[in-house]
Amino acid sequence: MKSNWRKHAFILSLASAALVTACSGGYEVETLDGGADEQPAIVGVDDSGEFPVDENGTVVGTSWQALYYPYCMTPWADPDGDGWGWEYNRSCIVYKAPRTTTTTTTTTTTSTGSTCANAEGAASTMAAIAVSAAMELGRWQPTKDFAIVRNSKGQELLALSSTAKSRCVDECANTQALLDFQMDEADGKVKFPGNVTLSAIALRSRLVAKYRDQIACEMQPSNGGTTNCPVEDHVLTFQRSEKGGCDTNYYFVAKKPDGSPLQYPGQLKNKLLWVDRVNPYIGFQSVGEVVSIDPTYGLNERGSTSTGDCSAACVKIGLTDVSDDCCSCGGVNKTFSRSAWSRYTYICQ
Repeated sequence: MKSNWRKHAFILSLASAALVTACSGGYEVETLDGGADEQPAIVGVDDSGEFPVDENGTVVGTSWQALYYPYCMTPWADPDGDGWGWEYNRSCIVYKAPRTTTTTTTTTTTSTGSTCANAEGAASTMAAIAVSAAMELGRWQPTKDFAIVRNSKGQELLALSSTAKSRCVDECANTQALLDFQMDEADGKVKFPGNVTLSAIALRSRLVAKYRDQIACEMQPSNGGTTNCPVEDHVLTFQRSEKGGCDTNYYFVAKKPDGSPLQYPGQLKNKLLWVDRVNPYIGFQSVGEVVSIDPTYGLNERGSTSTGDCSAACVKIGLTDVSDDCCSCGGVNKTFSRSAWSRYTYICQ
């Protein structure tokens, strides 16, 4: 009997992507123009004649966004266990059986775990990058403002584009500091609430995989629907921050560049595929012209001030030197020290 997860497989033809050499640092940058295909071409169907396969004979699988990737052939394709792998020079997703549900006469429970799970610190960091982009770049246009690059070790990671840097007055300091969490030097050094420790490897892998999702969605034609990724040009203006469902909600007023109202502000959620739209720390909300998301306190300079003698943050990013200032991490008072990998990142230790 054929497995249920293989039913209803579909084909999504992705336009080609190329690697070109960036002008600075010798990085290889993935763009949307020309070059070799990101995904192998669909060349036929499997032995049953029912399911489409790529040139490697792999049945095409489905990711949650209705963007289509082949399932990984081996568990070694996903060394960090985040559900995304790399085989045959393209992304793949690790098949997971449907979540089990236990039903009694009065209650139903699922194995989804914590509402605000932040495994390896990736979820909260990705949400903070989205907030920082809104603050420093004034928009969510990830395929214009970010790019996949390779560092000197050949590792893929997400970086600011030259377009983004031209929009910043302070070198996009907060956004760059968060992107620097992908560096090996930051691995295991950053702490989050709940005694969660950052994995730079997991963050790199997830940012790159989700950014490729964003590219694929942006390349679909504009349809004016709720799943539309090519959305209205917009400007985001920071309004306020306050306690949120997971940590700290950041609110932004969203308007067209000429100051007039957006017709579909709720569609801006589709500009957040690159930071994982189902990430609990995104918690996207749209009420009128105001949109909001919910990263960890301390990761965004604006809106993260604290009352009292100690800042309640395990890590703090900012332009102001807070070395030796009092901080509280895990209920223990310590002091901030500048990190070894970024002059804008301070660790409570």
